[in-house]
Amino acid sequence: MKTNIISLLLFFIQFTLSAQEPEENSLKAIQDSIYNQFSVYPQEKIHLHTDRNMYIPGEKIWFKAYIADALTHRSPTYSRYVYVELINSSDSLINRVMIRRGDDGMYYGHLFLSEILPEGAYTICAYTRYLQNMGDDYYFKKNIWIGNLPAETEKNRDRREKRRKVRDDYDVSLLPEGGNLLEGTFSRVAFKAVNKNGSPEYITGEIIDEEERQMCSVKTFYAGMGYFAFIPEKGKKYFLKSKNRDGLEKKFELPFSRNTYSITTSTRNHTHYVSVKKSVDCPEKPLFLFAHSQGLVFYYSLWDHTKEYIVFSKDRFPSGIIQFILFDQEMNPLSERLIFNKNEGQAAVVFATDRPGYEKREKVTSAIYLKDSENNPLPGNVSVAVTDDKDVEIDTLNTILSSLLLSSELKGYIASPAWYLQENAKSRNALDLLMMTHGWRRYNIPEVLKGNYEYPEKEFEEAKEISGTVRSLFLQKPVIGGEVSILSFDGAFGAAQTDSAGRFGFYGLDYPDSTNFFIQAINQKGNKRVELLLNEETFPELKHFRDNFSLTGSESLTNEGADDVKDEFIRKAGQRAQYDEDIRLINLDEVEVTAKRIEKKDEARLQYWANAASDATIYREQIERRNPAYVSDMLFSVAGVRVDANGGISIRGGGRPLVIIDGMYMEWPQEMSSRYDSPLEMVSVHDVESIDVFKGPSAAIFGVRGGNGVISITTRIGDSSGGAEKTSFNYASINPIGYQKPVEFYSPKYDTPAAKNLSNPDYRTTIFWKPDIVVPEDGKASFEFYTSDFTTTYSVVIEGLSSDGKMIREVRKIEVK
Repeated sequence: MKTNIISLLLFFIQFTLSAQEPEENSLKAIQDSIYNQFSVYPQEKIHLHTDRNMYIPGEKIWFKAYIADALTHRSPTYSRYVYVELINSSDSLINRVMIRRGDDGMYYGHLFLSEILPEGAYTICAYTRYLQNMGDDYYFKKNIWIGNLPAETEKNRDRREKRRKVRDDYDVSLLPEGGNLLEGTFSRVAFKAVNKNGSPEYITGEIIDEEERQMCSVKTFYAGMGYFAFIPEKGKKYFLKSKNRDGLEKKFELPFSRNTYSITTSTRNHTHYVSVKKSVDCPEKPLFLFAHSQGLVFYYSLWDHTKEYIVFSKDRFPSGIIQFILFDQEMNPLSERLIFNKNEGQAAVVFATDRPGYEKREKVTSAIYLKDSENNPLPGNVSVAVTDDKDVEIDTLNTILSSLLLSSELKGYIASPAWYLQENAKSRNALDLLMMTHGWRRYNIPEVLKGNYEYPEKEFEEAKEISGTVRSLFLQKPVIGGEVSILSFDGAFGAAQTDSAGRFGFYGLDYPDSTNFFIQAINQKGNKRVELLLNEETFPELKHFRDNFSLTGSESLTNEGADDVKDEFIRKAGQRAQYDEDIRLINLDEVEVTAKRIEKKDEARLQYWANAASDATIYREQIERRNPAYVSDMLFSVAGVRVDANGGISIRGGGRPLVIIDGMYMEWPQEMSSRYDSPLEMVSVHDVESIDVFKGPSAAIFGVRGGNGVISITTRIGDSSGGAEKTSFNYASINPIGYQKPVEFYSPKYDTPAAKNLSNPDYRTTIFWKPDIVVPEDGKASFEFYTSDFTTTYSVVIEGLSSDGKMIREVRKIEVK
């Protein structure tokens, strides 16, 4: 990664330097400072491409994550895992999955939607451990809609109507252009109004002075944002007197006017105009104008006070946010202004199908060709989603361009970011308001130029770990030189020693989800009277992001049209759900079940040794009645089992039996001096749910190791249905989050007459999903799928990254007759 940074700095850094610059602000000093910051703290960006935005319970959300270097947009970074979460409107976590980077360098998976999820808006969040250094402002976030089936639609519509009548408080932020309200100078001030949920609020109002005299009127332009302009007088206070649509009136004080400088900008056609304004009484002094994009410097020069403005062609900058900073001679920042530059920074996609139109249940063969602006082929990787336009509209408001160029560059949640990148006057004006009301904070450039660098607290997550501490049971002192062993249920084993603080760790782990681990600690003498404390894996507390924007392009989720779109989707989803239910039905011959019904308390036991029948079972109820001091005390009542004074056990006069705890095979020590040395006593009697004893032929299922019989203990900790609090302290059974195993999207093939003539209707909404398309050096790739049963049009959405960091986004249509 450092090599990439060096080459890009040499290629991209462009300076316009004045001969009057002081030596400490030279090209080399600035170049070294920025390179050093990038070296010690490279950063990431993230984007999630989902198959669609509307779902019903029981479906899967298919997604692909793009993790890119923040400077180069090249993928992947050093992060091996990405976490994807679904959060409901009450800020509760619904689902979380961890996706491992594949051998192909890609991250893709799915979120399953439970059958019992209520209707409503949900937020999908995606992040890496390394991105936690930046905070959740830089995570990927977007809202999706989950609807219930048609029978509940009217009830949900009534509930939505009630929600609309709730009266909300609101707040308004007032932000002068360039950061300063200038005394005696015409000044522009942006504002952003949000309600108590953080959603944009529409307001009207006026700017007044201390004597209630009106200076100008105010009205929201878009998404709670707007601006006004006036000339503030020295020493006076000014206020915004506003009212929202509910009629709630409030008063907000403007920042105090100052005697200083401020950057102002305007954009016309293909040109940016940048000015430095000052208060009427502010003296002229040496100032330096600095401009960068994502940390790459494109301009640095002494400001010429004789000029009204300087001109920058859009071609001078890459696509994305440009930050202008005004410095004094001591490199103290005086003013800051962001602009968004639109340029040709993405790959061109040529898309073609083998036919202009298709019949129902017919194969579609598609080809794509990636190229740069000079028609050279581009390698890379892409994901493809094909959806039925009659069921859902495509997501035009969250794209890979808006994620990497906009959302990931600004602090704060941005609803419908791709809307701001549309080519129309309203979007352009709203985009400039976005630049005035949000800050670029990936690096603190003024501090970087002074040599004060930021460092990440978290490293790139390249593997998993399980760690903790071991303390003496009674004195609670660190156990030094103790041994901690770990055993997974698939048989993997490891051991570690505790350090001078009693700490231990198992590092470099990589395991799939639902992997169970059994961890045991002993002291240096082999004594089990220690307490094992595991470090709990923590996750950020994320919230549902409430906004007033549709999932499909309409400006308000609360309008009737948006609700009609949802209800139409839900109606069709009901048909699709019935079809899905039908194809899951399998006709079986009637059979008579004669086996004993498995009680719920037996479920945890049987997961460890299938349906084999033990010779004796001791249940929790029996243990509670007898209240034994040791686990082995419960075995006195089992015929054929002998327990000696030191805890040694034999079954029918044989050797030591195999001991299994929650499916884990335990070892007997070579010598036993007390009952505490027995593997049975690794578990507190209070934690035991059941004990099963296998003798003779019944132990044959355990192979050679069961030759002396088997004693299997199921703990209440190991029971997934719940249980008592742990009272044995030197062991733990855990099931940490692991990587999701890849599951392939099912797309039917109608490649035979029999398949094509199946009577079951094909109600697919997501017609095709392919997240792992590799585009080789020649820039060419292809994919194929079959159409469904309806006359409609399909939207083909292609997103991805080229190997040199160019963004890929293309939307095409396919007609089905």
